[in-house]
Amino acid sequence: MLQIEEVTRQIEKDPRNPELYLKRGELRRLHVEWDAAYADYQRASALAPDWSLIDLARGRLFLDSGWPLSARAVLDRFLIHQPNHVEALILRARALARLNLRLAAAQDYSRAIRFSPEPGPDLFIERAQVLAAEGSAYFSSALRGLDEGIQKLGPLVTLQLFAVDVELKQKNIDGALARLDKVAEKSPRKETWLARRGEILQQAGRPEEARQAFKAALASFQTLPPTRRNVPAMLELERRLRRQLELIDANPAR
Repeated sequence: MLQIEEVTRQIEKDPRNPELYLKRGELRRLHVEWDAAYADYQRASALAPDWSLIDLARGRLFLDSGWPLSARAVLDRFLIHQPNHVEALILRARALARLNLRLAAAQDYSRAIRFSPEPGPDLFIERAQVLAAEGSAYFSSALRGLDEGIQKLGPLVTLQLFAVDVELKQKNIDGALARLDKVAEKSPRKETWLARRGEILQQAGRPEEARQAFKAALASFQTLPPTRRNVPAMLELERRLRRQLELIDANPAR
């Protein structure tokens, strides 16, 4: 609030400066003062009608406040003048996704990735999410996009795990396991990934392989020092592993 008060004092001294209204509008947006922020953008626009950055600010505001259709409209206008603006493309992609225009959103994510000097993993994941949500016909496209991210950024766990989920959606069990193994290879601790491997195998109707994975996870768990082994999350993992083994033993493969 102190920043807003300071900019307000600057506006009192220079009331025809559109940059000050835009700056205060952004601060008010961050403080969830939607109406006041919009009023500041309107004042900035009245003083500088051709200043396209105001539409970018409006796009942020409309998206933050839950108005994706309005966000799309102002971002469309902004992108006419700056078609390769990375932030505007990302914002419009998110607006399109909320409007269930997922393929159009994927196109904007792809453009943002192409023109971003350092695209983060979130862009690859968000693009894969909209493609996967569009249905089974787009699972392979989602995976190709994730693999593009892995090639650019390295085998990040977040990218690999989402790829595992997509592989499972298209019933490619061995593909999912191969990706999970790559995650485990890079991890100093294996028990979590072995547990996940066991769960995938059990759900796929391969109980003996699942048993091996769960036993390997327990063996890895036992190598932890007591201070690590006795934390609540790890104790819950141990309980889950033992419960899964009991279920397999209670329902042996025929």
